[in-house]
Amino acid sequence: MTDRELVRRAQNGERQAFDQLILRHQPVALSLAIRIVGDRERGLELTQEAVLHAYLSLGRLRKPDSFRAWLCAIVVNLCKNFLRRPQVETLSLELLSGGRSFDSLPFPDSAPQPHQAAEARETHQLILAAIAQLSPPNRDAVLLYYFEQLSVRETAALLQISVPAVKGRLHKSRRKLRDQLRSTFAERQPKPAVSQQTRSKQMIPVSVLDIVKPEPGRDHRILVLTDESLRRLLAIWIGPYEADDIALSLRGTKLHRPMTFSFMADMLTKAGVQIESVTVSALEKETFFATVHVQRSDDRFTIDARPSDAIALALRTQSPIFAAAEVMEAVGLDIPADMEVAQGKGISDVLSIDPEEKERRQIQMEKWESMSPEERSEESRKKLLTHLTEAGTLTQSSESDDE
Repeated sequence: MTDRELVRRAQNGERQAFDQLILRHQPVALSLAIRIVGDRERGLELTQEAVLHAYLSLGRLRKPDSFRAWLCAIVVNLCKNFLRRPQVETLSLELLSGGRSFDSLPFPDSAPQPHQAAEARETHQLILAAIAQLSPPNRDAVLLYYFEQLSVRETAALLQISVPAVKGRLHKSRRKLRDQLRSTFAERQPKPAVSQQTRSKQMIPVSVLDIVKPEPGRDHRILVLTDESLRRLLAIWIGPYEADDIALSLRGTKLHRPMTFSFMADMLTKAGVQIESVTVSALEKETFFATVHVQRSDDRFTIDARPSDAIALALRTQSPIFAAAEVMEAVGLDIPADMEVAQGKGISDVLSIDPEEKERRQIQMEKWESMSPEERSEESRKKLLTHLTEAGTLTQSSESDDE
């Protein structure tokens, strides 16, 4: 049945006809969404949203033969709108830059506290009052670009001016707003970074106290270090793989095959290389830096590293861990006087599984064990092909289309 016939039937209220259209064209739409936004899960969400838009707007489709192109156009528009939204930085950047400071990423909370909500409202009112003092042309550009989230070209079209003119108005507005609000927000400026050039030789012994998984379903973790007095904490955002390895090491869990850091430690030992210590040595632009102090025969040298890698390796080699005094002074957190570190506690259940997820995996494993080897192979093959097709890696060949 052609797209034209299916569209006509769907417009007349046949739900099954619309379902057939979606089954026929959703893989292409999904592949397009993934390519635009660069994330499979987000692409799935946007494709589902596009299907809903298509269903609600199907009566306005004038060319039934062009359903595929029409659906893809909806996907493109939704993806563009998504990319234009201000994106919250996630910890994926940590995998490239190293451990992030505790203040550099939001710590999830169930709801904002009353004083936080009041502060946010006050800040919003101060900014709006400052914008109101701009000239009408500049004020319109700021509101459209920053508050309505329009692009520069869209703002230019609405104001009926050129793109360079919009950029000029925004530049002048930012400069004036900065001058107006500088004194108001001076106390909120971030602490100066502890630069590599000002590193001191004073090092504070620290140990791993805990690893916190602040938000279920998210990968980022918080590595918590404490000094010898157990009165100060140093919190560092790290990635999930390093966090899991640190947790396994501290728990003394033995695996059948060596993990990455176990392999690295064994290889260094066989090569006659000894790790004397690792140090969280600097904090620059909200990113922590670590130094690994190494000895080989009579030679001693240092290697720059991410704190997560250095500490995971230190635990595998039973090497001491230190933090630079400037780092601890700049971002160390004092434990309240009425609290103390609990004896025998530490290492949250970062490796634990949500009960519902655990039950789902158990059911899946029971189903898997009940299959024959041939059925397992076929099931795995189908899932792999489906995944590659949805991601756009595999497409239907022209020969099969002709058949």
